[in-house]
Amino acid sequence: MPFKNVDNTYKLGTNFETICNIYEFDQRIMVLLYGLIEEIEVFIKTQIAYYHSKTYGSLGYLDSNNFIKSKADKHENLISLFQQEIRSSKDALFVKHHNQNYNGQFPLWVAVELFTLGNISQFYSQMIGADKKAVSRSITELTGYEYQYKQLESLLFCLTHLRNKCAHFSRLYYFKFGTIPKYPYYVTQNININKNNFRLYQYLYVLKLLTPTAECWKNFVTELETLIDKYSDFITLKHIGFPTDWKNELLSPFGSGKISAPSAEK
Repeated sequence: MPFKNVDNTYKLGTNFETICNIYEFDQRIMVLLYGLIEEIEVFIKTQIAYYHSKTYGSLGYLDSNNFIKSKADKHENLISLFQQEIRSSKDALFVKHHNQNYNGQFPLWVAVELFTLGNISQFYSQMIGADKKAVSRSITELTGYEYQYKQLESLLFCLTHLRNKCAHFSRLYYFKFGTIPKYPYYVTQNININKNNFRLYQYLYVLKLLTPTAECWKNFVTELETLIDKYSDFITLKHIGFPTDWKNELLSPFGSGKISAPSAEK
């Protein structure tokens, strides 16, 4: 798309090598993103499963009364999907173990192994407000970044969207995201949010806010730099929304967003 004129002819200087390398870059950056998303997924599942089990018991997730009443139907549908996944995964050793020894009862900390990222995002959105706030606080304490529970809900939804694009090898290069995360104020003060031109770089802040450790995020940015350097002769940073000083921006703390600062609830 970046190489086409309005009359659908190619711009002067366009060559096959460049386009092939962009496709290769696109594929490799999706693999890199997917690796970090997996780490975040395990982290989020752990926090939600721990809190909900401690509050409502190991099987409390099956009871729609422990969730927002207006979302009871959606919760029942989520549990139905979970039961289908149990049947589909009947040969997995941990599923066999719980079917044979626990009458098919799966405590939440086991059940989340069968939850997709989309499932856990839906699960969080169905939780009671006070429970969402408690989970948000526990995640804040570990990541070092504050967000309202509604912002966390949005971040998880957008994380799922990005994960699905990576898993299905959709195009990220020169792609504009239509779903805009509800970022905390300290993010929107630090990066340019253009809803009509919201590209990959702006979406990376979803990952930054949810990555469990600073070291994990630093490692990701280092690998990202290596990848971009390798394809620098073929890609154009603005086509993925990256500013010139992108590395320093991604590694810089948000300042007012750290948990030692005033609340980000406004």
